[in-house]
Amino acid sequence: MLSLSRRLLVRSLMAALRFLLGLPEPLLRLVAGRPVRLDGQRLATSSQVLIKMSRLAPFDYPHRNGSVAKARAELNQAGELAGAGIGGDIRSADHSFTGPAGPVRMRIYEQEGAASPSPALMFFHGGGFVLGGIETHEGACRYLAEEAGIRVVSVDYRLAPEHPFPAAVEDGLAAFSHVHANAVHYGLDPARIAVGGDSSGGNLAAVVAHAGARGEIARPAFSLLLNPVTDAFGTHPSHELFGLGFRLDTEERAWYRDRYLSDATLYRDPRASVLYDDVAGLPPTYIATSGFDPLRDEGEAYARKLAEAGVPVIHRRHPGQLHGFASRVGVDPSARQALLHAAGVLRAGLALADRN
Repeated sequence: MLSLSRRLLVRSLMAALRFLLGLPEPLLRLVAGRPVRLDGQRLATSSQVLIKMSRLAPFDYPHRNGSVAKARAELNQAGELAGAGIGGDIRSADHSFTGPAGPVRMRIYEQEGAASPSPALMFFHGGGFVLGGIETHEGACRYLAEEAGIRVVSVDYRLAPEHPFPAAVEDGLAAFSHVHANAVHYGLDPARIAVGGDSSGGNLAAVVAHAGARGEIARPAFSLLLNPVTDAFGTHPSHELFGLGFRLDTEERAWYRDRYLSDATLYRDPRASVLYDDVAGLPPTYIATSGFDPLRDEGEAYARKLAEAGVPVIHRRHPGQLHGFASRVGVDPSARQALLHAAGVLRAGLALADRN
């Protein structure tokens, strides 16, 4: 539980960020300062301001001896504030089911008067398998439900270090199996349920799709992977290029990995690193990467692997974006545009699934 002073601080910082990112571009450039160019790309002005603000924000960083509990609480509050005002016509309801180790919470988002059965997206939030939750991605889920015209099922899976690998995977597989088996109860069309997520959640979504391709569970109709983690073992040029100063530093990324994967022998486990798994039979997939994201190249390597194997795949790089744009849709217009593109592809992908 955050103290009143910390809650007020988070609220003030988010209000300032919302105000700044709402400024006209010429004014925003004055705040941002000299343009940042790297690897043939220019960092979006809003992303520059976001980096400046994050350096000023005295948030708790668990990889720097901070409190995991406090970091979770701060991120949850910031996420709720960042998503405020998104999807005003979207309503939500909480549900739960009995998972492998107890109740698993879900939140379902839908438009008022949504038809049943409808296409749907099961969404897994990011946060390095340690942070994040339904609240941090409230805005993203509302936005996807509204713009794709679907129901969105957000899953509150178990987090490390209390619940290391493969707890999150087990919850993800169980959630998809439960929702697919009870699709009519939730107003969903079982033939049109996609799976998606951002960052670590993109990893879980891909793992669910791989399990479906192998026939271990029902096969999702579509995969929506945003800045996905695909390789816990290998190194890629973007890891070093953007490993310092772009909001997901090398030290932080390694800290998350080592809380989730307790032993280095797990780094190449295909349930942790889908880049090393067989991709035959995967559903049509959309992969979004960000130009200034350390995870950029591993996401793009996964996209190439799918394309080479004949899996229908659309890859979109957003050259000026940082990691985790999905959680910023309520405050960053450029992040909102990136997620709008994903929503459009998702809508089309699920419409095509209806014809198959």
